[in-house]
Amino acid sequence: MKIAHSLAKTLVKRPKTVLIIYTIITIIIGIQIRNVYMQSDLAAFLPQNDPTLQLWNKINQEFQIGSTIVVYIDADDIRDPYVLREMDRVSTKINIYELDKGKTDGIFSVTSIAQLIKEENAKPELPYNLGGTGKYEIPDDPALINTYMARIQSMEGTLFLNTYQDTVIIFQLADNANYDQILHDLKVAIQKDAHYSEMTITGGLAAQRAMRDQTFQSLMIVFPLAALFVAIDLFFFHRTLKGFIIGFLPLSYSLVLTFGVLGIVQPELTILTIAVAALLLGLGIDYSIYYANRFAEECTLNDKIERVECTLGRTGKAVLMCALTTIVGFGSLMTSNMPPMVIFGFACAIGISFAFISATILVPCLCLILKFEKHEAHQGWKRFANIVVDNRKRLFAVSCFFAILSLIVLPQVKTDVNFYEMAPGGIPEVQKLLEYSQKFGKGANFNALLVETDAQGLTDPEVIKAIYNMEDQIRATGASAYSIADEIKKVNDVFERNLLLEQIAQYAGVDRIILDKIAKKGLVDEEYSKTIIVVSFSTGTSTAELETLVNQINDIALSANIPQNGYVSKLAGQDVVSVEVNKQIMGSQASALIIALLLVLACLIIGFNSLLIGGLALLPVLFVLMWEPGSLVMLDIPLSVVNITVASIMIGTGIDYSIQTTQRMKEEIAKGVSKIEAMKTTIETTGWSVVGAATTTMVALLATFAVNIPILHQFSILVMVLILLSFLASITILPTICTSRFFK
Repeated sequence: MKIAHSLAKTLVKRPKTVLIIYTIITIIIGIQIRNVYMQSDLAAFLPQNDPTLQLWNKINQEFQIGSTIVVYIDADDIRDPYVLREMDRVSTKINIYELDKGKTDGIFSVTSIAQLIKEENAKPELPYNLGGTGKYEIPDDPALINTYMARIQSMEGTLFLNTYQDTVIIFQLADNANYDQILHDLKVAIQKDAHYSEMTITGGLAAQRAMRDQTFQSLMIVFPLAALFVAIDLFFFHRTLKGFIIGFLPLSYSLVLTFGVLGIVQPELTILTIAVAALLLGLGIDYSIYYANRFAEECTLNDKIERVECTLGRTGKAVLMCALTTIVGFGSLMTSNMPPMVIFGFACAIGISFAFISATILVPCLCLILKFEKHEAHQGWKRFANIVVDNRKRLFAVSCFFAILSLIVLPQVKTDVNFYEMAPGGIPEVQKLLEYSQKFGKGANFNALLVETDAQGLTDPEVIKAIYNMEDQIRATGASAYSIADEIKKVNDVFERNLLLEQIAQYAGVDRIILDKIAKKGLVDEEYSKTIIVVSFSTGTSTAELETLVNQINDIALSANIPQNGYVSKLAGQDVVSVEVNKQIMGSQASALIIALLLVLACLIIGFNSLLIGGLALLPVLFVLMWEPGSLVMLDIPLSVVNITVASIMIGTGIDYSIQTTQRMKEEIAKGVSKIEAMKTTIETTGWSVVGAATTTMVALLATFAVNIPILHQFSILVMVLILLSFLASITILPTICTSRFFK
């Protein structure tokens, strides 16, 4: 109480000075918000020592797998000279220095039918129409273009379709490329030069950049909209401008401080950050509501210092426990081996810390400056409190019944990771990437098997045969496969060694397109001992189906009999990352949950100075966690990389309601009233504050529906349902517990 008295004395004597100093500190830290940025790579959800990522990095290092940008072109006829020329103009504007291998302009190479036709046309004239015109340009003669198209027919399905209405330009990027600048320049070039066709930028890199930008823009929409919804909710509960300011201003300070600190120590944010903003808008305001309502309740105290001290000393103790347990709940996510969950947990933990500090310091100051005195009884709520307490045993029995039902359906809870479901709707780059993968028969993601043999092993015809046979087995699963064996077989069905030596050398050069990637060292290493088999899956394949396919392909690789001491690695790549993240979701959920519960229980025992009361206060949260599986199944929402955090969120928020109710119950019993009357008074007073706290969180999450991200909508629906259940648990479970003989 000495701390509460000292703080109360300072706040009462210098409220305006405290407010000004706190504002200056907030502005200084808040300036760092400009440093934050978004990333959307699903691989970030795996730790760097994960075997899947290590194998993927090995393949990248061996073959220098580089990124590409794909320009998808729709035209009435891609063989039209005008279409080909505008393709060429766009290419040359981006690849300014064709021979520098990307050192200057960041473009390693460009491949398109326009480029190949120019190369064919540049060949010297030869008899029997076997050459070109000797001019490095797009010819005007349609017949000549058709001749050249026939020569590059092997690129059908890779660069163009046989309908001659769809084609692509592949920009292969150098390691030092400025991706954002190239994408910007490409958009400008397309806007200026695309008149005879429709050009759309796509590819994995472009889609990720577009998702990142759109996600950041979504944050800019969600944030003010959530603030508006919270403001409306506050005004509904307080009906005065003073109540709105007292509730909302500390929250604004805490949000600025949170993202300012993130800009300093952790500027790389993910899609979960949108949820952080909405959650803090809802959760952060709870503490202000608790303080303001208690300050209004203590209106009989004339001495301002005593009034503030009573507010901080009584409600402040409960709010501190709420903050600590919520921080522990979110902090448990930092034990995860999934980096974005760690970042999310860290962001929420510091956000709640600032929400507590801001509310504790600013609410008393604002109440004093604005002379906040509003306090009125809610007769309807008072009648509701009587009904709840009188029927507490029936409500408890109903709660137990639904908890048992929910646990029974636990095995039916699904897990799913779909990178493209994380994308905001309506992004052209993503939509066109899916169309590209469907029409060209290639998956939108890159996966590969690493094949290793003795030196010169790949020049053995039997090795090439074995690789090709293995690809046939992979294709039988429904996946697609591609390697040097396919290219060699196009030329020579009889794998003769002399022809192999002649052909295989070219695959050590940079000349093959692999989905939306390029092997810059070629598909074969210098010793002809290593190569890769590229594997892709149909876009839209569910994660469960992907896991089955990946396991089948790994079995094929394990049982492959490759001559020359051949060895085939497990599959690695973007789809495999999705599968691995999916596997870790349930484990991460369980481990974070156990840690959070143990730490929260420790905080409750210390805070209430009682093992029994600490355990009883945790019971409503346990009921909510038991209700979660049933909620997931009923709402048909799978656990994903976004809503995996829900259990920890529920521990952090649900325990707040339990602490406030339990603490107030103890205060009322200490006055000498019966447990039944104490509980009625608790629900009438603190219960109304809990209603305000719960509704602010729920209305804040409604703002996420303003952005077209389905997976974020699932997250918000689930959190809102479980917050409602947390509130119900606090008024159905606790009345029975607190009026029992165990509560002292």
